[in-house]
Parts: sequence; structure tokens; C-alpha cells
Amino acid sequence: MKQKLLSLGLAVAMLGAVPAMAETVGLGSTVRGGTSQIGKAISAAISGNSDMQMRPQEMANTADYMPLVNGGDIEFGIANIVQTWFAFNGKGMSKGKPMKDLRMAAVLMPFRAGLIVPKASGIKSLADLKGKRWPVFKAGSLGDHVIKAFLANGGMTPDDVKSVPVPNFPRMWNSFKQGTTDATIVVVGSKTNREMDATLKGGVRFISFDQGMLGAMRDWMPGMSLTEVKPSPKLPGVEGPTNVMTYDYTFFASTATKDDTVYRAVKALHKSEKELLASGPFWRGFSGGRMANKVDVPFHPGAIKFYKEIGIWKD
Repeated sequence: MKQKLLSLGLAVAMLGAVPAMAETVGLGSTVRGGTSQIGKAISAAISGNSDMQMRPQEMANTADYMPLVNGGDIEFGIANIVQTWFAFNGKGMSKGKPMKDLRMAAVLMPFRAGLIVPKASGIKSLADLKGKRWPVFKAGSLGDHVIKAFLANGGMTPDDVKSVPVPNFPRMWNSFKQGTTDATIVVVGSKTNREMDATLKGGVRFISFDQGMLGAMRDWMPGMSLTEVKPSPKLPGVEGPTNVMTYDYTFFASTATKDDTVYRAVKALHKSEKELLASGPFWRGFSGGRMANKVDVPFHPGAIKFYKEIGIWKD
């Protein structure tokens, strides 16, 4: 009997010495594009700097995984603030389908997007693009909202241009390279921006937006702003002080995501600032200090707890 008890005690002791399995959490992301790259960088940072393992759950579109995060089927997701705001409020791209259980975990980096044209075209303003060939996306999609915001800055609607239907962003970029459209959307300084400049004879030119028309743009892209960028070898196509569209990328959870899980995730992200900045140009502008920047979507209690601890939360 004593031998059995001794054996049982040794077994319990050995089990106690085995480390607990790390918590595995999912991150809603896309199969390709900038969101995919951002998702992989976040997952690596959180997995490497916490006791959690984060796995990207990659899908075709942001709209595919946002309802899953809202419903608690995936712990986290990433999207730009425009998509996140529309989803929370059931407007725009998520019209009639509010996702009121989404909660902000962190504000990431500002994205700067603009409109480029072939430099050889002689086009220098939005007014010069009236009647020209513009890419047109499915109504209600992100591309549709961006294009209509750009047109609104010039006091135009799709009726003022020649529409060239495109199903997605890669096809839009191919159309531009093939010369079937006269303008296209790119992230400023991105790989796509550089490729377009190198591919087109004479390079590309960014069109500057009018600050006075910001309100008209926000009707289509709530939460965006206009930022002036200056010429730089890293920003092909920026010929002078140029206003481009800026909007934040966001990292979110839901009311079903445990407070402690969100707390540990944002703590790991905050710790990973240098690592994330070194992971690629998409992260330019990210800092731990801006993770608690207020946006028009409620923050998760787990995130608020961490931000209060480090002194960056403002009530």
C-alpha cells in the first residue's frame, strides 16, 4: 500500500513538473496583401513575447472574419478603422449588420494611401482626371468607398468619369500597369507604389488632395484624415508637398474574448515595438504610445487595464 502511495505521489509530482500548455488564440486576417503581412507580424510578436501562441486565421476578405470575431469564434482580428467603425455601427460596408460586440484592443500604425497617375500623362490634379478612366469596385466594398472618397475630394461622382470595373485591388493595379485605367490607389511608399514607378515609362505622380474637401471624403471614409507628405527617395511619385489620405489600422477583439487574454496580447505588442517596426514598411508610424489612441469604437476592458498600468490611457 505504501509502495502504491509512493508511486502515486511521484506521478503527481511529475505531472506538476510538466509546463502548462500555452493558450492558443486566433487572429482574423486575409490570405494576401498588406493585411496578411500585418497579421503574420502581429502573430509572431505576440507568440514570441507572451505565454500565448497566436495563429492567423486567413480568409479571402476582412468581411469574412469580422462576424466571427464579433461572435467570439475567433479571439482577435485586424482591419483599418474605417472597416472597423462600419462593422461596429452596421453602416457602409456592413450596412444593416451591426457588430456591437467588437472591442478595440489597440490602434496600430497610420496607413497613408493616395492616387497615382502616369507621370507621362500630364495629369497633375483631380480636375484633370474628370472624364478619365477610373477603377470601379463592387458597391459597398472598401475599394468602392475609397474611390468615391477620392472623387468627392474633386467634387465629382462616378458619373463624372469613365468606369472600368475591377473585382479587387490586384486587378486594379494590373489594369493600371496595362494602361486600361488612368489612375490607381496605392499605399504611399509601399512595394506596389515602387513597382508602379519602376514599371511605367517615366514613373508615376501622386495627386494631392484638397484639405477643404475633407468632410466630403469622410462621408465615405469615416475616421480618415489628410496628411501632407514631402518628396523622398523612399516615396516615388511625391514631387512636392502632397496631401494623402491617412487612416489607422486597428487590432480588435470582442466582448467574448477574455480580459486576461486581451491584456497579455496588448502587453506583448507594446513590448514588440522595435521588432514590429523592423518587420516591414507597413509598420512605419507605429509606437507603443499610440496604441491607446481613442477611436470611435469602445476599447476592451483588458486593454484598458494594461494602458492604465503604463500611464497612456486617457479617460
